[in-house]
Amino acid sequence: MQRLTLSLLLVVISAVVGLGWGIDRWYSARFATEDPAFSAYKTLGAALAYSLDQLRGDLHSGLASIPLQPQLTDEKNFPLPGDVKAKFIAGEPLLLESGNQLTLHFYLPVHQQVLSLTLPEELHQDAQHSLRWLLTLLFYGGVILVVLIWLYPLLRRLSLLRKTAQAFGAGDLTLRIEPDAGSYIHSIELEFNRMAQRIEQLIADNKLLSRGLSHDLRTPLARLRFGLEVLQEDELTDAQQNNIAHLNRDLTAMEALVEALLNYARLEQANIAFERRPMVLADLLVQLHGDVYGDQVTLRLATEARAVAVDLDPDYTAMLVHNLLQNALHYGRGVVHLGLAVEGGYLRLDVEDNGSGIAPHEREKVLKPFYRSEQGSSYRGHGLGLAIVARIVEWHRARLVLAESAALGGLCASIYFPVSVHVSVHASGSLQDGANINLTK
Repeated sequence: MQRLTLSLLLVVISAVVGLGWGIDRWYSARFATEDPAFSAYKTLGAALAYSLDQLRGDLHSGLASIPLQPQLTDEKNFPLPGDVKAKFIAGEPLLLESGNQLTLHFYLPVHQQVLSLTLPEELHQDAQHSLRWLLTLLFYGGVILVVLIWLYPLLRRLSLLRKTAQAFGAGDLTLRIEPDAGSYIHSIELEFNRMAQRIEQLIADNKLLSRGLSHDLRTPLARLRFGLEVLQEDELTDAQQNNIAHLNRDLTAMEALVEALLNYARLEQANIAFERRPMVLADLLVQLHGDVYGDQVTLRLATEARAVAVDLDPDYTAMLVHNLLQNALHYGRGVVHLGLAVEGGYLRLDVEDNGSGIAPHEREKVLKPFYRSEQGSSYRGHGLGLAIVARIVEWHRARLVLAESAALGGLCASIYFPVSVHVSVHASGSLQDGANINLTK
C-alpha cells in the first residue's frame, strides 16, 4: 500500500506541474505576438497621452471628446511595484485587468499624471473568456487523462482479484491469482493467495472431521446402544433398570448432538449440492403436513401466497422449515403457527410460538452456532437449529428476521423469499381462505 500511495502522489504532482508548465509554454508561444487590436489601442493611447502632456492649462478639457472613458490620476496616487513602475515611468504602456475590464495606462511626465483608458468590453471577452475556458479544460482534462492511464493497470488487477474471489466463494477453492511483481497491489495478491490456501486447508480439515465423526463416533455409540439393549434382557433390579434408562437418555442426547454436528458440518462445505428451481412453497408446506408433524402446528396460507413461486432447493427448504418448527415446539408452550403470505415483492414465511421469545440483544447471537439463548423453556438444545436456518436462508438469497410475535407473544421467525414468478395453479385447491391445517407427525 505504501508503494501504491507514493506512486499515486508522484503521478498527481507530475501531472499538475508538468501540465502547468506545458500550458504556460504553449500560451507564451501562442501569444508571443500581440493582438493587432491591442497594438492599435496602445498606439492611439500613446499619441493621445503625448498630446495631452503638451497641453498647458486644464487637461480635463482635452478629454471630453475621447470615447474610452479617459481618467487622469496623480502619479503619487497610482502605486506600482518598483520594477513595473520603472518601466512605466520610462514610457512603456501598462495593461491591467480588473474584473471584466481591461484598462491601458500611460504616464504623462510633464504633468506627472497617469492617463487611464478603458478598452471595449468585447475586446476583453474575445481575448480572455474563451481562452480561459480552453486552458481550464485543457489542464483538468490532462490531469484526468494522466490519472486514468495510471489507474488502468490497477483497475485491471482489481477486476482480476474480484473475479477470482467470486469464483473462490462459489466453491472453486483451487483458484489463485498469478502475482505480478509490477502490480500496485502485489502484496494484496500474495496475501489473497495465502488466505485462499488456508481456507482450502480448513475446508479439507472440516471434511475430514465430518467423515471422522460419521465413523469414529457413530460406531462406538451404536455399540453402546447394543450393549445397553443386551443388559436390559438380563434380570436387573429396579435401581439398575433406572440407571440403564438414564444411560439410554444420555446416549440419545449424544446421538442427537453428533447428528446436529454432522448436519452443520455438511452445510459448511463449499461444494454442497444446492440447486434452486422455481416452485410453489405453499405446495411444499402442505406436503409436509402429511409427513412430519401432528396436531401441534397450525398452518395458515394466504390466498395470494398459494399462486406464487420462488426459487428454492426443496431438500434444504424442508430442512429449514423443520428446524424452525422444532425450535418453536421445543421453546414454545404448545401453540405454534406456520404462515405464508405475500408482502411487496417477497413471499413471507412465518413461524410463531407462544414461548418466552428471544431478547432483542440476543437475536443476532442465536444465529451463531452453539449459542443458546438465556431465555426459553427447560429444554436446552445444541444451539445449531437457527444457525442452520441462517445458512440456508443465505444460500437462497433471502432474509431472516427474528421479532416478537404479535399474535402469540413468543418468537416470530420470518423469512422473506424474493418472488420469481406467479403461477396459475393453486396449492391444495381444497383449502379454504384462512383454513387451519394440522401437520401430522
